[in-house]
Amino acid sequence: MTGVFNKPNTVLDVNTFNTDQHFSAIGERSVIGTTVQGEDIWEGTAVSIPVPPEAGEQMTIVSSSTADNGATTTGVLTVRIEYLDGSGLEQTEDITVNGTTPVNTVATDIAFVNDFYALTVGSNGVAEGTLYIYKLGSATTIYNLITPGGNKSLVINRKIPTGKDFYITTWTISESKNKETSYRLRATCAPHGASLVEGFLFKRTAKINGNTISETMNPPIKICSGAIVKVSAWATGGGGSGSSSYNGYLQSN
Repeated sequence: MTGVFNKPNTVLDVNTFNTDQHFSAIGERSVIGTTVQGEDIWEGTAVSIPVPPEAGEQMTIVSSSTADNGATTTGVLTVRIEYLDGSGLEQTEDITVNGTTPVNTVATDIAFVNDFYALTVGSNGVAEGTLYIYKLGSATTIYNLITPGGNKSLVINRKIPTGKDFYITTWTISESKNKETSYRLRATCAPHGASLVEGFLFKRTAKINGNTISETMNPPIKICSGAIVKVSAWATGGGGSGSSSYNGYLQSN
């Protein structure tokens, strides 16, 4: 494929660039504390979302409610995992939930869960309990989850597939408890977007207090193949609450 992304030193305009695939994330965190390293925007208890080993592993899905199972007509019946395998390639697996009885994935090489959502639901249309996807044999190592009353995960992190680069075009952040909070878009990618780094470097930052900010990036922010991107929050006082999202496109590299 040819296009502006393949030309070195070319300024990328959000209105003109070519795309392969839309790519986005949404996340919420009900309680944001004052953790020094920031707190990732998701509903898990860990302040930093765990990352599976690069080679991948088998995982387990379970609900905290018996009403989420393929045999009833109330909660979530089946779910889909969108993941990257040990080679960084995009894959999916569909699983029938069995309530509070754990169900293991068929795949044994899940290296990153990029999304987790309901495929079929009962009469309520949403999860009755919390649906967790976690490391096989370690129920406290939670990689993704769907909370009660929802049918899709609100987990902000994504990993860029092999052979693709991610171009972020917009991001939005919101703080709802009048707690001054610094939100930072960050990724394991160098500032120029061409190579990986070990830590999460800041790509954008905004300090808000009881309001919402949306920004369009022009030119888009490039995140390289294999990088993890997420949003984390630094609050000046405990008890905050907020949400975030970002959107963009994957481009073949």
